[in-house]
Amino acid sequence: MMALRDDWLINERKGVHYLTEPKQDFEALYVEVRDKEDRLHSDKIVKQLPAMPKGHPHHSEWEKRAWTSQKFSKYLSLRKPINLLEIGCGNGWFANAISKHCEDTFALDIGKEELEQAARCFAGDGIHFICCTDWSLLPKAYFDMIVFNASIQYFDLNETFWRSLYRLLRPNGEIHILDSPFYERQALEKAKQRTEDYFKQLQVAEASDYYRHACWEDLPPQSKKQYQPNRWLSRLTPKRSPFPWITVSGLANV
Repeated sequence: MMALRDDWLINERKGVHYLTEPKQDFEALYVEVRDKEDRLHSDKIVKQLPAMPKGHPHHSEWEKRAWTSQKFSKYLSLRKPINLLEIGCGNGWFANAISKHCEDTFALDIGKEELEQAARCFAGDGIHFICCTDWSLLPKAYFDMIVFNASIQYFDLNETFWRSLYRLLRPNGEIHILDSPFYERQALEKAKQRTEDYFKQLQVAEASDYYRHACWEDLPPQSKKQYQPNRWLSRLTPKRSPFPWITVSGLANV
């Protein structure tokens, strides 16, 4: 088993390792949107996630997120990765949920508020919260898996994006994309318009500048669907995720 090297985990403050300082302009807008959506939660609620109290406006959404968490946890339990990186971890609930299946879980985001909440709620051996806006500061060939859980929509899926991820993976490493929509090329314009209309309705129109719409054609050839939603099955089992689960295999010698 390969020993972990943790000398890159620097500048710890309030349980968060700051490889870079937070991206304040994005965070301010993100927090404003989350507040208007009723998605900023107390520490008490965050510690219980994905179990959301009945009566909360997002209760049914969290039932679906719990379904994804359970499905992915089962996948991890059969593979037992030495260490896993989650990018876009937010308040840390998902990193905490899957951490028992990994030797070390590294949960990364670019904002201070939710990362510090994650550290308050889920601090413990084997889970590390990291603020980083520059992935080149992360160690090469270090992670068995990289996970985007409801966060891929904040990234442009171009060649630079994929190569920067392949650099971080060990041989036979995997990238997993969960709980995010993917679109057919011909549906992109309508999807973008819906997003713009949504943020205008919230009175934070500038938030749409940070939101991306992933297209199936943006995925590399070594990707596959681990799960594809089916509307008929979703009617029978409404707690199933409405989003695909995509796995991308790493590339050697990147």
